[in-house]
Amino acid sequence: MSNCSIRNCNSPAICSTNGNVCEKTCIEVKKVFDACIQQRSISTTMTVDFGGQTPVSIVSVNSSGAGTVSGLSITPIPGTPGSRVTYTLTVPVTVVATDQAGGLITGTSSISFDEDIVLRVPQEGVIAPTVEGTAVLSGLQNTISGGNVVTTNACVTIITKVTAEVILVVPCYGYLVLPPAQEYTQEACGNVFNAPVFPR
Repeated sequence: MSNCSIRNCNSPAICSTNGNVCEKTCIEVKKVFDACIQQRSISTTMTVDFGGQTPVSIVSVNSSGAGTVSGLSITPIPGTPGSRVTYTLTVPVTVVATDQAGGLITGTSSISFDEDIVLRVPQEGVIAPTVEGTAVLSGLQNTISGGNVVTTNACVTIITKVTAEVILVVPCYGYLVLPPAQEYTQEACGNVFNAPVFPR
C-alpha cells in the first residue's frame, strides 16, 4: 500500500494501529447510487395460511424487510440523469391471531406493490446495477372473515435503492484498536471497601 497524498492525511489517527501514517486501501462494498422512500396508507385483503389452525380475531399484521423485485423495467429519460423505473415488489406478511382458546397462532401471506418512480440508474459499466426494494407494513385496523381472509388498513413505507458491488479506494489509518470490555458488576461490598479505613 502506498502513502496517501491528500490534504491533512498525515494528522494523527485516534485508536488505529497505523499511527499517523495514512494508506490507500481497497474495500469491496455495495454502493448506493440512488434511493427514495414512499409512505402511503392502503386497504387490502389477503388470504392467510394459518397451517390448519382456526383464528378467531387478529392481533397484528406486519411485514418488514427486503422484498422480491419482479417485472423490472428501466427506461432512461432523455435530457435528464434519471430513468423511469417500474417494478413489482412482493413482500412476506406475518399475521398473528388468537384461536378459540385465547392462544396465539401465526399465519403467513404476501402482498405486492406496483412501483413507477424516477431514479438515477448508471448506464455505463460492465457490472450492471441492481434495483432493491424494502417494505415495512403495519396493520392498524384488521378483520378476518371466512376463516383465513384478512382485511387490513395499513401504513406502508417502501424504500427503493439502486446498488452495485464495487471496489473503492479509501484513505485509512490501519485497523481499529478495540478497548477492553467493561463488565457490569453489582458489588455488594463496594460501599464498604470505598470507605476510609481509619476515621477522619
